[in-house]
Parts: sequence; C-alpha cells; structure tokens
Amino acid sequence: MDDSKYFKGVDLADENNAYTKQINMVGENKRVVDFGCYTGGVAAVLAERGCTVTGIEIDAEAAEEARKVCDQVIVADLDTLDLAAALGDEKYDVGLFGDVIEHLKDPRSALVGMRQALAPGGYVVLSVPNVAHASVRLALLRGQFDYEDTGILDATHLRFYTRESIADLLESCGYLVDVMDWVDMKVSEEQLHEALDPLGLSNMAEVARAFSEWEAVAFQYIVKAVPATEEALVERLSDEKVKAEQQLKVLELEVTELRKMKENQQKMEEDLANARAEVVHASEELEKSGEYARGLEGRIQEKDAYINQLENAVAESRQLLEGCQAQIAEMGATMEELDERTSKKKKKK
Repeated sequence: MDDSKYFKGVDLADENNAYTKQINMVGENKRVVDFGCYTGGVAAVLAERGCTVTGIEIDAEAAEEARKVCDQVIVADLDTLDLAAALGDEKYDVGLFGDVIEHLKDPRSALVGMRQALAPGGYVVLSVPNVAHASVRLALLRGQFDYEDTGILDATHLRFYTRESIADLLESCGYLVDVMDWVDMKVSEEQLHEALDPLGLSNMAEVARAFSEWEAVAFQYIVKAVPATEEALVERLSDEKVKAEQQLKVLELEVTELRKMKENQQKMEEDLANARAEVVHASEELEKSGEYARGLEGRIQEKDAYINQLENAVAESRQLLEGCQAQIAEMGATMEELDERTSKKKKKK
C-alpha cells in the first residue's frame, strides 16, 4: 500500500484543489458513502465536519487504515459489488466518487445504485480528470497519447471524460448536473510554443487563446449532481428543445447569409470572367494595332528609301544638266569666235 501515488493530503486552504472542492460540495453533518476511500484521507476531514462515512475500498490493507476514521468500511470491487445488498436499507445524503468512475468497467452500475440509496435531498459528488485538457491536446498534436503512472492518462484509467460526456453519463443514470466546478491548471507559454511552433501556425495568438479557455485549462471536473425527477427531466428536455430551436434559427440565418455570399461570389466570378474576356479582347486588338503600326512603319521606311532614291536621281540630273549647260556655253563661245573670223575674211576680200 502506497497512498503517495494518489493521495497527496488535504489542504483546505488551497481552493484550487480537487479534495477541497469535493469536501466543500459534500458539506457538514452528512451521511456519506465514500467510494474508493483508500486510507481515509478525505473521510477524516469529513468526519471532522460532523459527517458519518461509509467507505468502500478494494485494497484490503488501505481499508484497514480507513477504518480508523470511517464508521464502516466495505472491502469490495465496485465492478462486482451488489451495492444495494452492501448498503442495505440505509439512506445517505451524499455519494462521493472522488477520481473513481474512470477506473470502473461499468460506472453506471455504481451511480444508479447510489441514486437508489440516496435520502430525499441527497446528491452525488464526483471528480474526474478532463481528457480534453490542453496538455492532452498538445500531446495529440505531437502524435502522442502516452499512459503515465498518475494524472489524466493514468495507466489504470479505463474511461476518459470531457465536460459533455460526464454530464451525459450522469443524465443516463438519472441525475441532473447541479454544479460543475474544476481544478484549474494552465499550460505554460513555453509548452505551447514547444508543441505549436513546429506546426508553423500563423495565428498563434488565436490558438493560444483557445488553449486558455476554461474547458482546456480544467484539469479535473468536480461535479455535484442531483437525482432527476420526471418533471425535472421534462423541463430539461423542454429547455434543450428551446435551445435547439434557437440554434436552428441561428443556423438558418447563417445558411441564408452564406447563400447570399455564394450568390455574390458567383456574380463576382462572372464579372471577373467578363473582365478577363475584355482584357483578352483588348490585348488582341492592341496586338492587331501593333501589327498595323509595324506595317505602317515598314511602308514609311520604304517610302523614305524611295524618296532618297528620287533625291539622289534629281541630284544626278542636276549635275548632268549643269554639265550640258557648260558644254552649250562653250559651244556658243566657239560659234561666236568662228563668226568673227568669217567676218574678218570677207572684209579683206
């Protein structure tokens, strides 16, 4: 027997402690059945508060130790115990299941049996680890789900619970949750970055907020549940129906908005397709204009070359004309000279 593995002692000054919360929910001067009482650490504090405690424990050696503080101790395995026979006709105010039901093959049997043993106004108090705690979520992100000696992933745990699943279990056993409290245990920024940085998330601030919500930091849930009357169940179902109808209306509005957004998106896609077609058409027209411009440039170059040829021909013609004019002038001078000579000869005769 080594009670150091599970029982660390009760420090009522520590308000963020499962034992403190369980004991406060049980109250004073109550007739209590302490399921899994172990050596009687919690039972001893309850006894100091005027409670009478019947303990049930599977470990015979631990049970002997618990007898020192409990009014009665039953040594039995809860998975095989006939609770009605063990408790007899006695009625109790509180059934305490402190970190017990996650170890049981059939927790419903013990919960239903305790409901039948409750006195009017009685209730049960449970504490269960939260498998949706941030530490487990981070481990799953790393692909890990490793069992440990203690804690949420205790190797002896047969079942795992979240806030919703523990409420569903209690309701299936004929209870309604009256109070749900929790032991707060946040993960450090270093743990967050160690697990999330390798994933390359861009919205780390939002992720960090999600891992800081109460259902992520709740390490253990401590729950007070009362037997459900038929009227209470009907009222609960009616409330759930109203909530479901409200959620349906919200969803219908969201669907309508999504449809409008989809229609707008389709119109935007059509407009975008038309704009793209216009751009393509404009590009084609621009290409045609470019080809025409390039054709004009070619023609202009051809005309410029032809003009250059004409200018060169005109220059050559001018040079030829000037040569001819010079020859005509020269021939004219020669003719005048001949005429003078002819005139002189006539005079001499």
